[in-house]
Amino acid sequence: MDYELMDHLNRTLDRKLLEQLSKVYYGHEMWIDTPSSAESTVSCHLRYGHNMSVDGVAPKSYVNPIVYAPDGKKLKADETEEKDGYLLSCPMFVDGDYSFYVDSSSVWCHDANNKWEMCPKSKMKGATYSGAFNLIAKKIISTNNDGKFVPVSYSTLEILPETRSIKVGDRLEIKITYEGRKLDGSKIKAYCKDANKDAMVDIIDGKASIPIDYAGTYMFLMRHRDETKKIDDMFDETIYVTTLVMETF
Repeated sequence: MDYELMDHLNRTLDRKLLEQLSKVYYGHEMWIDTPSSAESTVSCHLRYGHNMSVDGVAPKSYVNPIVYAPDGKKLKADETEEKDGYLLSCPMFVDGDYSFYVDSSSVWCHDANNKWEMCPKSKMKGATYSGAFNLIAKKIISTNNDGKFVPVSYSTLEILPETRSIKVGDRLEIKITYEGRKLDGSKIKAYCKDANKDAMVDIIDGKASIPIDYAGTYMFLMRHRDETKKIDDMFDETIYVTTLVMETF
């Protein structure tokens, strides 16, 4: 956690933007979509909002994209701010699977009047809630569908598809891990933007089988609350939110 950065943003951002950010971290999510690959570049877009509807743009200091190349090397992606998010891009060295991640963490508090502040609990007078939020957006861009698919595992809360593509009428098999171990007894959300339909799918023994009933772009979203991840006077729990976007073909 970068507490100095959070303090600076809390003091310098206008109230409207701060309220938008509180929605992103408390009730919304971020995702990566619109993948493309041309000549020597792989690119996609990072967005913030809910159900793939944009609602605000985070400060650039909170956008830290990385990419895992097909050979396993970790690359730093470039980011360019746009009106509804950020364009992410990296060089395409070889054909294969490029796994984009954006990892963003901060602490949020609110009082009895639902006033939000981005700060540790000790810094907000009358705080009634304080949580550390870890948001992960993930996108796998394949420049060549040949060869064995092995998904990259990077984040604390991971969504690991067993295939690199989805097709209407099929079922997508997904593994869910938390701290490297399979997560059980929860649900994963599957939302199809084009059909505006969502479904909550049970996670059993760390796996979910998701029906692909509609054509279009899907966002798979996983939330996990860990009340043991807390620090006195800083935050009372940690919330993990991970998204993965895939498109039908």
